[in-house]
Amino acid sequence: MDNPIFQIIGRILKILPPNFKKQAAGLFLGIVTSSLLEIVGLASILPLLAAILKDGFIHQNSITHSVFTALDFENDNMFILFLSGAILLFIAIKNLFAIWVQKWQAMFCWDLHEKLSSKVFRAAYEKGFLYFTGNNSNKVLNRINTVPQQFAQQMLVSVFLFLNEIIILILIISSLLIYDAWALLLLVGIVLPVFLLFYRINRNKINLYGRYLNELGPQISKPVYELVFGYVDVAINGVFGNFKKRFLSNIRKASHYRVGMLVLLNIPNRLVEVCVIIAILIMLLYGLFALKDPEKILALMSVFGLAAYRSIPSINRLMQSVMNIKNFEFSLELLEEYVPASKESQIIAVKEISFDEKIELKEIAYQYPNAKTPIIKDFSLVIRKGEAVGIMGKSGSGKTTLMNVMLGFLSLRHGKLLVDDVDISKETLSSWQMKCGYVRQDVFLIDGSLRDNIAFGIEPDQIDEMKLMEVLRKSQLLDMLDSLPEGLDTNIGERGARISGGQRQRVGIARALYHGAEVLFFDEATSALDTKTEEEITESIRSLHDNNITMVIIAHRESTLKYCDRVIAI
Repeated sequence: MDNPIFQIIGRILKILPPNFKKQAAGLFLGIVTSSLLEIVGLASILPLLAAILKDGFIHQNSITHSVFTALDFENDNMFILFLSGAILLFIAIKNLFAIWVQKWQAMFCWDLHEKLSSKVFRAAYEKGFLYFTGNNSNKVLNRINTVPQQFAQQMLVSVFLFLNEIIILILIISSLLIYDAWALLLLVGIVLPVFLLFYRINRNKINLYGRYLNELGPQISKPVYELVFGYVDVAINGVFGNFKKRFLSNIRKASHYRVGMLVLLNIPNRLVEVCVIIAILIMLLYGLFALKDPEKILALMSVFGLAAYRSIPSINRLMQSVMNIKNFEFSLELLEEYVPASKESQIIAVKEISFDEKIELKEIAYQYPNAKTPIIKDFSLVIRKGEAVGIMGKSGSGKTTLMNVMLGFLSLRHGKLLVDDVDISKETLSSWQMKCGYVRQDVFLIDGSLRDNIAFGIEPDQIDEMKLMEVLRKSQLLDMLDSLPEGLDTNIGERGARISGGQRQRVGIARALYHGAEVLFFDEATSALDTKTEEEITESIRSLHDNNITMVIIAHRESTLKYCDRVIAI
């Protein structure tokens, strides 16, 4: 096989965190123990059948005779009742243990889901600015939440099921091999090729169906997401039909793959049914022509009947688990991209820096991935603390790129970003970004209260109310606060749908100030506003300048930059 199941299990072990490897080993031992108890429980039926069906068995067999004598039973019937009760008790204990192992397995999988989601979340965040701007949000969500869940709750559960059932089958086959090797070899020689042929034909198809369904997930939610946030444009331009068409088209594709998957996953059930009939006929014919003794035929059918009772469901579950492993193999491939093999994310020591004098760009150059030429080349700039610097230029001239470089979102090809002559590197980046505030044209606002949006990311019980009121004053939001029905607790809607454009910009300013920004970056913050609102925001910027806050302002209109100390044309 190109991708044997055990090879996949080896890849799984490589990405499991070290503590989960230990838990997996313990859980595997529990599964093996449960499997052994299954076989013992199955085998315990045989002496009971023999005691019932064969006269004198209890006293002819040394073990049963010893128990009979030691416990001083009055007759064989009482011993049979005792044996039946003992078997029932053992099976009850065995099943309770199996339930406990299943609970342990479920807890292991959920804990692993949480751990892997955390690691993928962190790994995605560490991929940086270009990763989030270059990928569809639904795709990112799928990678962070859905893929780890599918891996832990589907693929890994199937791996445990595979290991459990294969151990049971190996033990059953070994026992039957000892009992009657020829009968077993005859049976396996006819039944096994059927399953191997089915697997070889369908293994790649199952894998592809799983991969296609995973890719379709974000595609199905994409037009819904776009409709939610672009409702006005959809309605005005009369294109709802196209969005609905895309949505339904992807659902139909997903339905096609799911139907195909359902059919393939249910074929093993039918194969098992066919194999049961084949097995019965083989055993009868073998007994008729090879054994000829009715008592031996009955014993053979009893042994193989019990084996079939346990092994046929095992074969079915084994095939289902193999199909599921192939189905969700894509989740392993995606996790391997995000989670380094058995390693925790490297913790970078944060180095604190101060900003007392200047920000310096020193002969910098930046070129976007796959771009033929740098968008910024040999550019130098010094911004003094407390200075307001305006940046103007045509679209595509590199203004926003320059700002993203200063914010540390883009890694330089050449040159350096220095703050008080300290190089902004991986160690100092976090400290520098905590000193920055960023107000863009479309300020990101969550579906929450005004308080939640200003104290963004802060736990409710840790919000400083006095500081909150101070930044409301500095950002000139007190008048708006008075007009809100529930004050700071008023929900302003997803993306600030219930407040005006100018108010959204002020909330962005207030957020930056609340988080202690010493440098404010404005990226076309007033370009979408009317003249009056733009003037009001510009006046807010002037008042911030008076408070000795360093500002870098990108704008198309010179009027927005009238309070800047200098304006740089790019």
